[in-house]
Amino acid sequence: MNERGAIVQLIEEVFDSLETNSFRALGRPSEPMWDRPLVGIAAGEDAYYEFLKTHIGAFHWTPREVFRQKYGDSGAALSVVAVVFPQTCATKEMQRAAEVFPCDNWLIARREWGAVNGEFCQKLMDALAEQGIRSACPDLLEDMSRMRSERVGIASTWSHRHTAYAAGLGTFGLSDGLITERGIAVRLTSVVVEAELPADGRVSEDPYGWCSRCGACIRRCPAGAIRLEGGHDKEKCAAYKDYCIKNLWPAHIERKGYILGCGLCQAGIPCTDHPPKQTAAMADNYGEENYGLQRI
Repeated sequence: MNERGAIVQLIEEVFDSLETNSFRALGRPSEPMWDRPLVGIAAGEDAYYEFLKTHIGAFHWTPREVFRQKYGDSGAALSVVAVVFPQTCATKEMQRAAEVFPCDNWLIARREWGAVNGEFCQKLMDALAEQGIRSACPDLLEDMSRMRSERVGIASTWSHRHTAYAAGLGTFGLSDGLITERGIAVRLTSVVVEAELPADGRVSEDPYGWCSRCGACIRRCPAGAIRLEGGHDKEKCAAYKDYCIKNLWPAHIERKGYILGCGLCQAGIPCTDHPPKQTAAMADNYGEENYGLQRI
Protein backbone atom coordinates (compact mmCIF):
# COMPACT_ATOMS: atom_id res chain seq x y z
CA MET A 1 0.00 0.00 0.00
CA ASN A 2 1.73 3.17 -1.18
CA GLU A 3 -1.15 5.25 -2.49
CA ARG A 4 -3.16 7.72 -0.45
CA GLY A 5 -6.42 6.64 -2.07
CA ALA A 6 -5.98 3.06 -0.87
CA ILE A 7 -5.66 3.99 2.82
CA VAL A 8 -8.56 6.45 2.57
CA GLN A 9 -10.77 3.80 1.00
CA LEU A 10 -9.79 1.30 3.70
CA ILE A 11 -10.59 3.81 6.45
CA GLU A 12 -13.98 4.57 4.93
CA GLU A 13 -14.79 0.85 4.76
CA VAL A 14 -13.80 0.40 8.40
CA PHE A 15 -15.88 3.43 9.40
CA ASP A 16 -18.94 2.06 7.59
CA SER A 17 -18.57 -1.21 9.52
CA LEU A 18 -18.53 0.37 13.01
CA GLU A 19 -21.16 -1.06 15.34
CA THR A 20 -20.48 1.40 18.18
CA ASN A 21 -21.11 4.55 16.15
CA SER A 22 -24.73 5.04 17.22
CA PHE A 23 -26.77 6.75 19.91
CA ARG A 24 -27.99 3.54 21.51
CA ALA A 25 -27.46 5.09 24.93
CA LEU A 26 -30.16 7.62 24.03
CA GLY A 27 -32.50 5.03 22.54
CA ARG A 28 -31.76 5.99 18.93
CA PRO A 29 -29.78 3.04 17.51
CA SER A 30 -30.08 4.17 13.89
CA GLU A 31 -28.67 7.66 14.49
CA PRO A 32 -24.88 7.89 14.10
CA MET A 33 -22.74 9.81 16.56
CA TRP A 34 -19.97 10.71 14.12
CA ASP A 35 -19.85 11.67 10.45
CA ARG A 36 -17.56 10.17 7.82
CA PRO A 37 -13.91 10.94 8.64
CA LEU A 38 -11.24 13.15 7.13
CA VAL A 39 -7.81 11.59 6.60
CA GLY A 40 -4.32 13.09 6.64
CA ILE A 41 -0.85 11.55 6.49
CA ALA A 42 2.40 12.62 8.16
CA ALA A 43 5.83 11.14 7.60
CA GLY A 44 7.03 8.97 10.46
CA GLU A 45 10.35 10.80 10.54
CA ASP A 46 8.80 14.27 10.37
CA ALA A 47 11.03 16.57 12.42
CA TYR A 48 7.87 17.98 14.01
CA TYR A 49 7.80 15.00 16.40
CA GLU A 50 11.21 15.91 17.74
CA PHE A 51 9.95 19.47 18.18
CA LEU A 52 7.05 18.12 20.27
CA LYS A 53 9.55 16.61 22.71
CA THR A 54 10.62 20.17 23.43
CA HIS A 55 7.27 21.89 23.04
CA ILE A 56 5.25 19.36 25.10
CA GLY A 57 7.83 17.26 26.93
CA ALA A 58 10.45 14.54 26.50
CA PHE A 59 7.74 12.01 27.40
CA HIS A 60 5.89 12.66 24.13
CA TRP A 61 6.42 9.73 21.78
CA THR A 62 7.77 9.82 18.26
CA PRO A 63 6.06 7.49 15.74
CA ARG A 64 9.03 5.14 15.96
CA GLU A 65 8.69 5.00 19.74
CA VAL A 66 5.02 4.12 19.33
CA PHE A 67 5.86 1.36 16.86
CA ARG A 68 8.72 0.04 19.01
CA GLN A 69 6.42 -0.51 21.99
CA LYS A 70 4.37 -2.99 20.01
CA TYR A 71 6.87 -4.61 17.67
CA GLY A 72 10.37 -3.67 18.75
CA ASP A 73 12.76 -1.88 16.41
CA SER A 74 12.00 -1.60 12.71
CA GLY A 75 14.25 -0.23 10.02
CA ALA A 76 11.34 0.24 7.63
CA ALA A 77 9.77 3.58 6.81
CA LEU A 78 6.83 4.63 8.97
CA SER A 79 3.88 6.91 8.29
CA VAL A 80 1.26 8.33 10.63
CA VAL A 81 -2.36 8.28 9.52
CA ALA A 82 -4.42 10.96 11.27
CA VAL A 83 -8.21 10.66 11.25
CA VAL A 84 -10.78 13.35 12.08
CA PHE A 85 -14.32 12.35 13.12
CA PRO A 86 -16.70 15.34 12.78
CA GLN A 87 -19.69 15.73 15.05
CA THR A 88 -22.98 15.33 13.16
CA CYS A 89 -25.00 18.37 12.10
CA ALA A 90 -27.79 17.33 14.47
CA THR A 91 -25.45 17.22 17.46
CA LYS A 92 -23.86 20.57 16.60
CA GLU A 93 -27.27 22.18 16.25
CA MET A 94 -28.28 20.94 19.71
CA GLN A 95 -24.95 22.04 21.17
CA ARG A 96 -25.38 25.58 19.81
CA ALA A 97 -28.32 26.05 22.19
CA ALA A 98 -26.40 24.80 25.24
CA GLU A 99 -25.12 27.50 27.60
CA VAL A 100 -23.55 26.02 30.73
CA PHE A 101 -23.65 22.24 30.15
CA PRO A 102 -23.35 20.18 26.93
CA CYS A 103 -26.44 18.83 25.17
CA ASP A 104 -27.33 15.15 25.56
CA ASN A 105 -25.90 14.19 22.16
CA TRP A 106 -22.57 15.85 22.92
CA LEU A 107 -22.38 14.27 26.37
CA ILE A 108 -23.12 10.76 25.10
CA ALA A 109 -20.86 11.03 22.03
CA ARG A 110 -17.95 12.03 24.28
CA ARG A 111 -18.63 9.15 26.66
CA GLU A 112 -18.89 6.59 23.87
CA TRP A 113 -15.89 7.92 21.96
CA GLY A 114 -13.55 5.48 23.68
CA ALA A 115 -15.54 2.52 22.40
CA VAL A 116 -15.88 3.97 18.88
CA ASN A 117 -12.19 4.83 18.69
CA GLY A 118 -11.17 1.43 20.05
CA GLU A 119 -13.30 -0.43 17.53
CA PHE A 120 -12.13 1.78 14.67
CA CYS A 121 -8.42 1.48 15.45
CA GLN A 122 -8.53 -2.28 16.04
CA LYS A 123 -10.48 -2.92 12.83
CA LEU A 124 -8.13 -0.69 10.85
CA MET A 125 -5.07 -2.46 12.23
CA ASP A 126 -6.66 -5.84 11.49
CA ALA A 127 -7.45 -4.77 7.91
CA LEU A 128 -3.89 -3.56 7.41
CA ALA A 129 -2.53 -6.81 8.86
CA GLU A 130 -4.52 -8.76 6.26
CA GLN A 131 -2.47 -6.88 3.66
CA GLY A 132 0.77 -7.70 5.47
CA ILE A 133 1.17 -4.21 6.93
CA ARG A 134 2.01 -3.77 10.61
CA SER A 135 0.54 -0.82 12.51
CA ALA A 136 0.18 0.53 16.05
CA CYS A 137 -2.42 2.78 17.64
CA PRO A 138 -1.11 4.94 20.51
CA ASP A 139 -4.50 4.84 22.27
CA LEU A 140 -4.35 1.04 22.50
CA LEU A 141 -0.87 0.91 24.01
CA GLU A 142 -0.61 0.06 27.70
CA ASP A 143 1.64 3.03 28.47
CA MET A 144 -0.58 5.66 26.83
CA SER A 145 -1.32 8.04 29.67
CA ARG A 146 -1.97 11.58 30.82
CA MET A 147 1.12 13.54 31.76
CA ARG A 148 1.96 16.97 33.08
CA SER A 149 4.13 19.22 30.97
CA GLU A 150 6.15 22.03 32.54
CA ARG A 151 5.42 24.11 29.47
CA VAL A 152 1.81 23.34 28.52
CA GLY A 153 0.35 21.79 31.68
CA ILE A 154 -2.06 18.88 31.13
CA ALA A 155 -0.73 16.72 28.31
CA SER A 156 -0.29 13.08 27.27
CA THR A 157 2.29 10.74 25.81
CA TRP A 158 0.79 11.22 22.33
CA SER A 159 -1.14 14.17 20.89
CA HIS A 160 -3.64 13.37 18.13
CA ARG A 161 -4.21 17.10 17.62
CA HIS A 162 -0.57 17.82 16.88
CA THR A 163 -0.37 14.79 14.62
CA ALA A 164 -3.42 16.02 12.71
CA TYR A 165 -1.75 19.41 12.28
CA ALA A 166 1.41 17.69 11.00
CA ALA A 167 -0.76 15.66 8.62
CA GLY A 168 -2.32 18.74 7.03
CA LEU A 169 -5.78 18.45 8.56
CA GLY A 170 -6.01 21.96 9.98
CA THR A 171 -4.61 24.39 12.53
CA PHE A 172 -5.28 25.18 16.18
CA GLY A 173 -7.78 27.66 17.57
CA LEU A 174 -7.68 29.77 20.73
CA SER A 175 -9.41 26.94 22.62
CA ASP A 176 -6.61 24.49 21.65
CA GLY A 177 -9.05 22.57 19.44
CA LEU A 178 -8.09 21.76 15.84
CA ILE A 179 -9.95 23.74 13.17
CA THR A 180 -10.38 21.35 10.23
CA GLU A 181 -12.12 21.59 6.87
CA ARG A 182 -15.20 20.30 8.73
CA GLY A 183 -14.73 22.76 11.57
CA ILE A 184 -13.56 22.44 15.16
CA ALA A 185 -16.35 20.18 16.49
CA VAL A 186 -14.42 16.94 15.98
CA ARG A 187 -12.68 14.04 17.72
CA LEU A 188 -9.29 12.76 16.56
CA THR A 189 -7.30 9.57 16.41
CA SER A 190 -4.17 8.34 14.66
CA VAL A 191 -2.34 5.14 13.74
CA VAL A 192 1.35 4.55 13.01
CA VAL A 193 1.76 2.42 9.88
CA GLU A 194 4.82 0.50 8.65
CA ALA A 195 4.60 1.83 5.12
CA GLU A 196 5.91 4.81 3.20
CA LEU A 197 2.74 6.70 2.37
CA PRO A 198 2.77 10.08 0.59
CA ALA A 199 2.68 12.74 3.31
CA ASP A 200 0.25 15.65 3.18
CA GLY A 201 1.78 19.08 3.67
CA ARG A 202 0.76 21.45 6.45
CA VAL A 203 -2.14 23.72 5.54
CA SER A 204 -0.21 26.55 7.21
CA GLU A 205 3.23 26.92 8.75
CA ASP A 206 1.49 29.04 11.38
CA PRO A 207 -0.05 26.51 13.87
CA TYR A 208 -2.94 28.99 14.36
CA GLY A 209 -3.21 29.98 10.70
CA TRP A 210 -6.91 29.18 10.33
CA CYS A 211 -7.95 30.89 13.57
CA SER A 212 -9.42 34.35 12.95
CA ARG A 213 -9.06 35.36 16.62
CA CYS A 214 -12.66 36.56 16.43
CA GLY A 215 -13.13 35.70 20.12
CA ALA A 216 -16.41 33.82 19.71
CA CYS A 217 -15.06 30.84 21.67
CA ILE A 218 -14.17 33.23 24.50
CA ARG A 219 -17.78 34.35 24.69
CA ARG A 220 -19.02 30.75 24.66
CA CYS A 221 -16.75 29.52 27.46
CA PRO A 222 -18.62 29.61 30.82
CA ALA A 223 -15.39 28.97 32.73
CA GLY A 224 -13.43 31.96 31.45
CA ALA A 225 -10.75 29.51 30.32
CA ILE A 226 -9.99 31.11 26.94
CA ARG A 227 -8.26 34.44 26.28
CA LEU A 228 -7.12 36.33 23.21
CA GLU A 229 -3.68 36.51 24.80
CA GLY A 230 -2.69 33.33 26.57
CA GLY A 231 -5.13 31.04 24.79
CA HIS A 232 -6.62 28.09 26.66
CA ASP A 233 -6.24 27.69 30.43
CA LYS A 234 -6.43 23.90 30.84
CA GLU A 235 -6.64 24.10 34.61
CA LYS A 236 -9.72 26.35 34.56
CA CYS A 237 -11.26 24.09 31.91
CA ALA A 238 -10.70 20.97 34.02
CA ALA A 239 -12.04 22.69 37.15
CA TYR A 240 -15.23 23.65 35.31
CA LYS A 241 -15.75 20.05 34.19
CA ASP A 242 -15.47 18.95 37.83
CA TYR A 243 -18.01 21.61 38.79
CA CYS A 244 -20.43 20.40 36.11
CA ILE A 245 -20.14 16.77 37.17
CA LYS A 246 -20.87 17.68 40.78
CA ASN A 247 -23.59 20.29 40.27
CA LEU A 248 -25.11 20.14 36.77
CA TRP A 249 -25.24 16.48 35.76
CA PRO A 250 -28.68 15.72 34.20
CA ALA A 251 -30.85 13.34 36.22
CA HIS A 252 -32.08 11.47 33.12
CA ILE A 253 -28.57 10.27 32.13
CA GLU A 254 -26.86 7.70 34.34
CA ARG A 255 -23.48 8.98 35.50
CA LYS A 256 -21.53 5.72 35.02
CA GLY A 257 -17.92 6.45 34.12
CA TYR A 258 -18.72 9.23 31.72
CA ILE A 259 -15.87 11.51 30.69
CA LEU A 260 -17.25 15.02 30.43
CA GLY A 261 -16.29 17.14 27.47
CA CYS A 262 -17.99 20.51 27.88
CA GLY A 263 -17.44 21.43 24.23
CA LEU A 264 -19.37 24.71 24.43
CA CYS A 265 -16.45 26.47 22.76
CA GLN A 266 -16.83 24.23 19.69
CA ALA A 267 -20.44 25.03 18.73
CA GLY A 268 -22.21 28.27 17.96
CA ILE A 269 -19.01 29.91 16.68
CA PRO A 270 -17.73 30.74 13.15
CA CYS A 271 -15.43 27.69 13.00
CA THR A 272 -17.98 25.11 14.17
CA ASP A 273 -18.52 23.70 10.66
CA HIS A 274 -15.58 25.03 8.64
CA PRO A 275 -12.57 27.35 8.90
CA PRO A 276 -13.77 30.90 9.62
CA LYS A 277 -13.69 33.55 6.90
CA GLN A 278 -13.06 36.36 9.36
CA THR A 279 -9.60 37.89 9.65
CA ALA A 280 -7.46 38.64 12.65
CA ALA A 281 -8.06 42.36 12.06
CA MET A 282 -11.68 41.91 13.16
CA ALA A 283 -10.55 40.71 16.58
CA ASP A 284 -7.91 43.42 16.92
CA ASN A 285 -10.66 46.03 16.93
CA TYR A 286 -12.83 44.16 19.40
CA GLY A 287 -11.12 43.69 22.75
CA GLU A 288 -11.99 41.09 25.36
CA GLU A 289 -13.77 43.69 27.46
CA ASN A 290 -16.47 43.88 24.76
CA TYR A 291 -17.41 40.23 24.80
CA GLY A 292 -19.82 40.40 27.75
CA LEU A 293 -18.45 37.22 29.29
CA GLN A 294 -20.42 35.28 31.87
CA ARG A 295 -18.67 33.26 34.55
CA ILE A 296 -19.74 30.43 36.81
